[in-house]
Amino acid sequence: MADSIRIEGGTPTPTELAAVLLVLLSATRTQEAPESPAAPPRATWGPARGWRPPGTWPSAR
Repeated sequence: MADSIRIEGGTPTPTELAAVLLVLLSATRTQEAPESPAAPPRATWGPARGWRPPGTWPSAR
C-alpha cells in the first residue's frame, strides 16, 4: 500500500472519497484504542438521605 494518495484526473468519485474516509477513520481508531478496558461508568450520586440498608431498621415492639 502506498504511503500517500494522489488523485489525478479531476474530481474524485464518491467511491474514492469513501475509500479515503474509511482508511482515515480506521487509522485514527487504532491509535485511540485504550491499552486496558475502561471501567464501567458509575453513578455520581449516592443513596437518598435517610436510606438504610435492608435489615438495619429498628425492630417494632
